[in-house]
Amino acid sequence: MKDCAVFGKDLNSTAPRQRPLVASVNECMHFLKIGRAKLYELINAGELESYREGCSRKILWRSVDTYIERRLQDEAQRRNRGT
Repeated sequence: MKDCAVFGKDLNSTAPRQRPLVASVNECMHFLKIGRAKLYELINAGELESYREGCSRKILWRSVDTYIERRLQDEAQRRNRGT
């Protein structure tokens, strides 16, 4: 299992693996645990940055990270309003 990676680390190395700059639609769907329709809804709403490369769409991982941070902040604000 030379090239096997778990949570961004190579099992044969102590150095963290670099994550690519972009993800495919399928990778992003799997990571966010959402369907294709919801993913394209987020892209069309400007929540996720993406571009077309030939016939495929690439989504920037930094925009996925930003989206998650924004959702966490929104959730924290929602919970604070309830108390």
